[in-house]
Amino acid sequence: MTRRLMIGSGILLLLTCFAVVPHDAIAQTSRKPAAETTASVALPDRALAFRVVAERLPLKNDRGQVDAEAGVLAFLRKDAGSPRPITFIIGGGPGTSSAYLNLGAIGPWRIAFDGSPSKARPLLANAETWLDFTDLVFIDPPGTGQGLLLQRDARTKERVWSVDGDINLLSDAIATWLRNHGRLAAPKLLLGQSYGGVRTPRIAEALQIRHGIALNGLILASPALDYGWRYHARTSPLSFATLLPSFAAARLESEGTFEAHKLIAVEDYASSVFIDEYLRGLRDKEAASRLTERVTAITGLPAAVVSAARGHIDEKLFSREFARMNGKLTSSYDPSVTSEDPDPATPRPDYADPFLAALKAPLTIAMSDLLKTNVPGQQRAYIVSNEAVFDEWQWNSDHGLPESVTALRKMLALDPALRVLVVHGYSDLQTPYFESTLILNQLPDFGGRIAQRNYRGGHMFYSRDESRAAFRRDAEAFVSMIRQQR
Repeated sequence: MTRRLMIGSGILLLLTCFAVVPHDAIAQTSRKPAAETTASVALPDRALAFRVVAERLPLKNDRGQVDAEAGVLAFLRKDAGSPRPITFIIGGGPGTSSAYLNLGAIGPWRIAFDGSPSKARPLLANAETWLDFTDLVFIDPPGTGQGLLLQRDARTKERVWSVDGDINLLSDAIATWLRNHGRLAAPKLLLGQSYGGVRTPRIAEALQIRHGIALNGLILASPALDYGWRYHARTSPLSFATLLPSFAAARLESEGTFEAHKLIAVEDYASSVFIDEYLRGLRDKEAASRLTERVTAITGLPAAVVSAARGHIDEKLFSREFARMNGKLTSSYDPSVTSEDPDPATPRPDYADPFLAALKAPLTIAMSDLLKTNVPGQQRAYIVSNEAVFDEWQWNSDHGLPESVTALRKMLALDPALRVLVVHGYSDLQTPYFESTLILNQLPDFGGRIAQRNYRGGHMFYSRDESRAAFRRDAEAFVSMIRQQR
C-alpha cells in the first residue's frame, strides 16, 4: 500500500503470459480441511448470523509441487437465499494483507482507525458490513495474513513474489475456492485496494483465460492503475498534476472549509494550464512564476518551499512541509493525521507514516483475536504487512511499469455485462483520485459501465464514519445492479 517504487532498469512490468491450467493443477487433490464455526453480530437495526470459514489453499508451481499457500477467511451468511453474490477481497502492497478492508470497512467486525499504536481497540460490530448483500471472502497471498511461502528458495520467491506470478496464484486461489465450495454459479465480484488496482483487472483476465470463470463486477478502492503515470516525475508533469486536487483537498480539510465543488477549478487548472506552464520550463520565467504562485495557493505550503521546488510538489515534500511550522509530520495516506516531528532539522525524514504506522499493531492484535475466537485450533500469527515481500518483489520486464488499464480495457470490451466501480478518498496522496479520473477518461464509455465515486478522507477513506457508510451504499447499489442484469 505504498506509492514508493525504486526506479531502475530492473523495475519493469512482467509480460502478461497466461497458460491454461487444468483443474487438477490447482491443488484440489491436496486440499486441507477448513476450520468452520458460526457467529453473529447484533447491529442497531438488525442481527446477522453467518458462518466463519478459515483455510489455507495449497498452490502448485508449474512442476505440480505445492510451494505456497493462500490464506482465506470467509464470512458466509446463513439462510440468505440463492444465488447469493460473493465478493473476493485482496489487499495491496505488494506485501499487505486484506485486514484493512476487513476490519476497517466491510467485514462483520471493525476497529476504530484512530489513536496511537498502543491504544486498545476492541472489535466492534460493524453496522456498515457488506454481509447483508454479499458473502465475503478475504484472500491473503503467500507472505501476508496467514498465507505461507512453503519453499524459500530463490526460484520460488521469484515466481510467487512477482507481478505475473502473483496474478496467477491469486486467480488459482479464487478458482479453487469457488470449485471447492460449489459457488461457480454465484454472481462474483472482486475488490482490491491500492496495488490491488493493478491486480484486480488482471486477475479477472486470468480467471477468464486460465479457468473459464467470468467475474460480474470489479471494485477498485484507492487503486494504483498505472505506475507509469507517477514514476517518470523527472521529466513528466503527470504525477505532479494529478496530486494537486488532493493537496487542495488536504488544505481545505485543515481549514475546515472542504466542499467537493471547490476542487473543480483545481482539476481544470491541473489538467490544462499547469501542464502547459510546466512544459515551458525554467526558460519561460513568467510561466514559472505563475506556476509557483498558483501551486502555493492550492497547497497552502510556504511560498519559499514551493519556489525552491519550482512548483513540482510530490507527496513526500508536501507531507514534510505542510505542518512543519507546527512541529508536525503529515501523513500521505491521510493528511488530516499528523504526528510529532522527531527531527525537525531533517529536510526529508525517512520516518514511518503517522497514519499507517499507528494501525499495524492494532490490526495485528484485532485479527489475532478474531481468528482465535472464531477459528478452532488457530495458532499461527497473522501478518498484516510484510516489508520483505515488497523488498523482494520482482518487477522486472521489458514492457514498462505495472499497469492494469490494458486488462481493464480488454475485459470491458469482451464482456458487455461486466461493471467496474472505482472509489477514492479526496485527500489521498498515495493514489490520487484525479489520477484515476484522467486514466479512466482515456477509455471508451463502455455503455456507462465504469463509475467513479470519491469520498472525504485519504487512502483508507473508510476510517471516517460518513465515508464508510457512503462506500457501503454505493457498493450495495453496485451489487444490486449486477444481480438485476443476470
